[in-house]
Amino acid sequence: MSPTTTVTQRSGCGRCKWLLAWLACVSFTSAALGQTDAGTTGAAQPGAVQGDARGDPGAESGAVAEPGEAETAELVVEEPVDPVTAGEQVVKRNIAEFGEKSYQTAEAYTSLADAHRRAKEHEKAAENYLAAVEIYRAVNGPYTPLAIGPLTSLGDNYHEADDDMNAVAAYTEARTVSRRAYGLHNVEQIELLDRMSRSLLDLNQLSEAEAQQIEALRLVQRSNPPGSDAVLEGMYKYAEWLGNRAYFQLERDQYTRALRAVRQVHGERDVRQVQPLLGIGNSYREERNPASMGISALQEALALLLEQPQRDPVAIARALRDIGDWSVAFGKAGYAGSEYQRAWQMLGSAPNGEQLRREWFSGANYVLYEPISPRGLSMDPDAVGGHVTVTFDIDIAGNSDNVTLIESSPVGLKDEAVLRHIRRSRFRPLLENGAVVIGKGLAIQVKFRYLPEAVAADRGDAG
Repeated sequence: MSPTTTVTQRSGCGRCKWLLAWLACVSFTSAALGQTDAGTTGAAQPGAVQGDARGDPGAESGAVAEPGEAETAELVVEEPVDPVTAGEQVVKRNIAEFGEKSYQTAEAYTSLADAHRRAKEHEKAAENYLAAVEIYRAVNGPYTPLAIGPLTSLGDNYHEADDDMNAVAAYTEARTVSRRAYGLHNVEQIELLDRMSRSLLDLNQLSEAEAQQIEALRLVQRSNPPGSDAVLEGMYKYAEWLGNRAYFQLERDQYTRALRAVRQVHGERDVRQVQPLLGIGNSYREERNPASMGISALQEALALLLEQPQRDPVAIARALRDIGDWSVAFGKAGYAGSEYQRAWQMLGSAPNGEQLRREWFSGANYVLYEPISPRGLSMDPDAVGGHVTVTFDIDIAGNSDNVTLIESSPVGLKDEAVLRHIRRSRFRPLLENGAVVIGKGLAIQVKFRYLPEAVAADRGDAG
């Protein structure tokens, strides 16, 4: 199991929960008002003053009535309406007006399910998504495309509830409907394949998850010409998926195929080569493999970008950043940060340059990730969870310093492993106003799932 690393950011904002509830309610009530009779009168708006029913001219002119001359108008502020309650009311209203087996009622059930899902009431959400699917099929047939939406949301609901077995079943059913409605090779089903792959990974069914990714790529290749941008993006997506699973050679194979396709279809010096070249170089670095092919690919990508008549500052900055990352990861002597500084300067002419400067050159960004020992860790999604939180500094060469344990749960189980991981990893140096600086007091929390016997042994040692 790969542990989850969270970089802690300090931020805070206030949220008016009653306002969110009222806003959420608006979507239900506005839908209901669109379906009710035009002569029906809506409720008073929050803060509205109720006028005199007898038509007192003073009420219209704004004149102030003396005490005792007229009843004092009261400010009526509506209480926030619970979205689930509002959704239930819309369902009842639509059943009464349009019938139980109607499109309007199915839509109301879907909205009610969404409200339950936002409230983390996953069982009730599932019931209402299934009710919507049943109505759509009763009205429009078993393979109606209208069922795809609620079936997909049903799968997402199961996934959020950590019930990935049922999530896969819901996504599979949605894909079956999609294939019957739009054809066996329609590309709309790729989104469902990605969702299935995600849930299969959570079920530790890696080969089945990869099969969905391969099928998604085949669908793109079948629907588009070789070497087209759509096919290339499909290849990059699959390559990235492989890299995230640490299948680095297979990842580079995909990038190499894409590179060959670009050269065959678009020419030897086409700028489309940049993305697979960067992918190849970064794959070697993420594998912690300092092979010369890696840095050569990064340098070739930069050379291609610099020879373009219209230079892309963000693309050039990204290539410079990646070359800097290579130097930090594998450089024998301390790295001066020249590519990072050039990247910073290039971003000065980009519309989103300031945002990218913050993302790239502040915080703890790994450039060489030292694996954490998997001893005592579990792949079971229901296993006991825990974490280790540490703080540290980053020097101008990307090394960690002053590594300090802040807290952990269970205490002591993976403390030393995480401390060793931070000390041996390498990080991108921080920049301020284009200058490399020491990063102080950065925090990282690494999350784990533990084997029961590891937790039991730890508790036994503590006792």
